[in-house]
Amino acid sequence: MLRRRCPLSYQHLLVSDSETESDDLTEMGNARARLVNMRGKSTVKEGRKEKIKNNEKCNEEGCGNAKEFEGDRPEFLVVKLAEDYQEHMKKIPIPTIRRSDSMFITWHSLANSMKQFYGQPLHYLTYVLVKQWDQSRIGTVDEEKPMDTIIHPRKAESTIWDVEEVHRLCTSHIHLAKLWVSDPEYSAVVGDVIPSSKLVA
Repeated sequence: MLRRRCPLSYQHLLVSDSETESDDLTEMGNARARLVNMRGKSTVKEGRKEKIKNNEKCNEEGCGNAKEFEGDRPEFLVVKLAEDYQEHMKKIPIPTIRRSDSMFITWHSLANSMKQFYGQPLHYLTYVLVKQWDQSRIGTVDEEKPMDTIIHPRKAESTIWDVEEVHRLCTSHIHLAKLWVSDPEYSAVVGDVIPSSKLVA
């Protein structure tokens, strides 16, 4: 049957031949939505039942709380170690009296001499940073020059102490733990603060 071409309107849709088809599709869509809704509710109910069952089992067998369970995992031990380390580093005061002159070739050698001269460990992140500063010099014109001929020793030392203060006071132990997991040599620096018996391998 030929139909006249004209713009569709609301009334046209109401009297179309496909009225029964659209009703069937709508009904099928509604049924499908009800089924998904019912499945979702049953999945949630099953999840709740499983959780209740696990809690009851733990209470009967004495599983303890989640923190005790997590304490056996190596990641948790590294986080705990990082927390202890950061708390200890916060308590060490930054020296107010500074030495007048020092000689240093690299940033790392300056950091090591500061540790010896002031008798206190520098933060793990400070060592990471001075290592990056030394690596960033590779390929420059002044690569072979000693650092104390480029930057005055007092200024360089003051820079490291400023950075050290930020690391001691503002570093998250979670951030530290993430770095330590990927750095097998972290214990060389951390061992100056935390006894080696507590370090996580």
